[in-house]
Amino acid sequence: MKKWIKNCLFLSLILGLMVLFAAPHAVPAAAGKMAVINMQKVLRNCEAGKKAMESLNKKFDTLQAKLKRKQEQLKAFKADLEKKAPLLSEEARLEKEREYKRMLREFKGQSDDAQFEMRQLETKVMEPILKDLESVVNKIGQEKGYTIILEKNMPGLYYSSPAIDITEDVIKEYDKRR
Repeated sequence: MKKWIKNCLFLSLILGLMVLFAAPHAVPAAAGKMAVINMQKVLRNCEAGKKAMESLNKKFDTLQAKLKRKQEQLKAFKADLEKKAPLLSEEARLEKEREYKRMLREFKGQSDDAQFEMRQLETKVMEPILKDLESVVNKIGQEKGYTIILEKNMPGLYYSSPAIDITEDVIKEYDKRR
């Protein structure tokens, strides 16, 4: 009986060692092929992304110029108010201050509207490009046998080898389609 227990312990030890030494070799095979992509770089460098950014920048410059003019008007009004305040009656000074505050609220509203308009325009312009890029990434993933493709700038991804970065491949393939 003791011999049988010794043999079982010995076999358990051997099996445990085999599993321990075989496990590291099994994991890479199960992990598959991985790649990373820098989607921001793709959007900045592909032809459609460059055109989209150009149109967004034009709209941004237009809105910014409009807001800058309004801001200059506000500064001029405030400077005028501060200069003339001692000469105005209490009632006239309070009226001018209320007018300045109204103009300030109006400016803030216009600024918020401009930001909202830019976000909506960005979504409208970039959504079709991102949809097309998704199909390009899927095609490359299937053709090259990737198990997973991750965004290079995602939280929690601290390092990736340049060898698995397919950003340039995606840019080339996307531009070829257009």
